[in-house]
Amino acid sequence: MQQTKVVILIFGGILGTGNLENTTVTNCYYLEGTCEGAVNLKDINETAESRTEAQMKDIDVPEGTASFVDELNSENEETVWVKDTENKNNGYPILKEN
Repeated sequence: MQQTKVVILIFGGILGTGNLENTTVTNCYYLEGTCEGAVNLKDINETAESRTEAQMKDIDVPEGTASFVDELNSENEETVWVKDTENKNNGYPILKEN
């Protein structure tokens, strides 16, 4: 008789499953629609959450609203992420060149 092993994988756009007691997740984003949630299939507001393609590419950002690049750089002492003005990363933010 042949046995069948069933494996259920739980993953997220940022972090898979596991004991998250001693884990800190901040300033993490994933492309909306690519998975069900950021960590253990759930989003965590203001730490790990989805963004639309338009949000990530800063398309039609309402005045007075922080851009996605601003969000990425919010906890950095200096600018690390910049807009992809030359389409090197299909319009998604890129690391600042030195």
